[in-house]
Amino acid sequence: MNKERFHNALALSLGYERIVKDKRITIQVDDSDDPWVTLKFQGRPEVIRIKASGEADAVLAADASVLRDDIKFIADAVHQAYHEAFNSRF
Repeated sequence: MNKERFHNALALSLGYERIVKDKRITIQVDDSDDPWVTLKFQGRPEVIRIKASGEADAVLAADASVLRDDIKFIADAVHQAYHEAFNSRF
C-alpha cells in the first residue's frame, strides 16, 4: 500500500472542515501498512477504531449510538482511501 497516497486520499475525502474545524471528533491515523484510524469524541469516553482494510458495517455495529452519520462518513472515507492507495500502481 502507498501510505502517502492513503493519507492524501483520506484528507481529500474528509476535507478541511471535518479535519481541522470540527472539534467534536479527533481523527488519528497510525503509520502501519494496514492502518487503524482512531476516532475520539469531545467530552465522551467512547473511542472507535477503524481498520482501513476492514468493513464499515463492522465499525458501526461496534458503537452505533455516537454520532452515527459522522462515523459512517469517516469509515466510508477510510475504506475508500485504503482501496485507492492499495490499488494504486504509482
